[in-house]
Amino acid sequence: MAAALVVGVACTCEKVVTATSEPEESKLRSTVGGALADVNIGTNEAKKLKNITKSSIITLRLAAGENLIGVLRRYDVNTQQVMTLIREVQPWLDLNKLTTGKAIQLTLNQRGSLIAFSIGVRFATILTATLEDGDWQVRESTLESELVDEHIRINVGRSLYNSALDTGVAVDVIQRAIAVLSHRVDFQRSLQDTDVFEVFYQSTQLIDTHPLSKKSEVDKVNFIKLTVSGVPHPLYRYRATGESQHRFYYADGRPVQSFLLKTPLNGARLSSTFGRRKHPILGYSRLHKGLDFGAAIGTPIFSAGDGKVLKANWGGSFGNRIVIRHANGYQSLYAHLQGFATGIKAGNEVRQGEVIGYLGSTGLSQAPHLHFEVHKDGRAINPLTLKTHRYTARKLAGAKLEDFSKTVARIDAQLEHSYAKRNEPSQLVFNQTLKEHQH
Repeated sequence: MAAALVVGVACTCEKVVTATSEPEESKLRSTVGGALADVNIGTNEAKKLKNITKSSIITLRLAAGENLIGVLRRYDVNTQQVMTLIREVQPWLDLNKLTTGKAIQLTLNQRGSLIAFSIGVRFATILTATLEDGDWQVRESTLESELVDEHIRINVGRSLYNSALDTGVAVDVIQRAIAVLSHRVDFQRSLQDTDVFEVFYQSTQLIDTHPLSKKSEVDKVNFIKLTVSGVPHPLYRYRATGESQHRFYYADGRPVQSFLLKTPLNGARLSSTFGRRKHPILGYSRLHKGLDFGAAIGTPIFSAGDGKVLKANWGGSFGNRIVIRHANGYQSLYAHLQGFATGIKAGNEVRQGEVIGYLGSTGLSQAPHLHFEVHKDGRAINPLTLKTHRYTARKLAGAKLEDFSKTVARIDAQLEHSYAKRNEPSQLVFNQTLKEHQH
């Protein structure tokens, strides 16, 4: 079990204001069988729900093969009303493209007929359409939330990803940290059980959980530190004047980012290297133009660098593959994917460390793995021997370094404050959690 110091300090001066609820809403809210229902939509469930004898709000999750028209018609909503609902909600969300598992809420009257339809459109934002005299009245409401600083320090254990996840670090934070640290750390070779990972980030959290919204959303990761074999890598988030995005730097102003990542995933083993080898399926020797990383199906794959997606489709023996064009004549290829991340298609821009797909075993693949290639001016090169330092941003200097030093001092002060709350400035604390709300 990973040891962990977890300190959450609320830093908001004011709460996010919740939109005023309709007076009738609290009267309508009831329970199904003593608890709020959370079921998959299906014929059997629909028949049971039709027998509800009191007004209630139920939560449903769209099952495979279901569509909104079929669902709502079970609750006395006709096809024309569903089509009107889809049109009224279009500015916020396309109800024709709801994915399997998407949660919706239905407010039913005593006869089991629909009164209102609710759905989450983004974090902490709920859209409710109320049926009044045959017409839909749509309103948007914001759930009450607060800003919270999260300072977490853990032993890496067997896997940085799994240890951080078990401790409660948000998945977005873990992926971002790994993407940044990958510039300096080879996650497939370097980590040991005694290494320590530390992160300081800010998130917006719901005051009360809601079935139509995730519990929290990461705002920004301000500090990342990984100590490998006694060597610390403390990194601070900063956007220099004239820069379009934030980057991570060492305290002396050295940028951590390199031009391309050498390992675009975490928690994998290097199963095959660059060079000539006997192909495990074809049976003859040929040049293996990239690296193979073995990992569990569904492991997130990151873009090795900023660039433009050239291909995100089926690639024959490559199976599902993605090809990205980067600056300076470089391209990267990711093959045998289980599937593509949302929004990844030819022509779209991606950022370094962005999740572009998920590890699989499609195409000419003997076992689940990622096949990763890097090409320079059309020629395949060994990703492990990439030498792109001349493309890396220069060390901060002058006024930029002075301004950055203020950022470092501010973050260090926040870290010291959170350590002082536990009175454990140099020791790991086992699963201790502290959240302080400032009013």
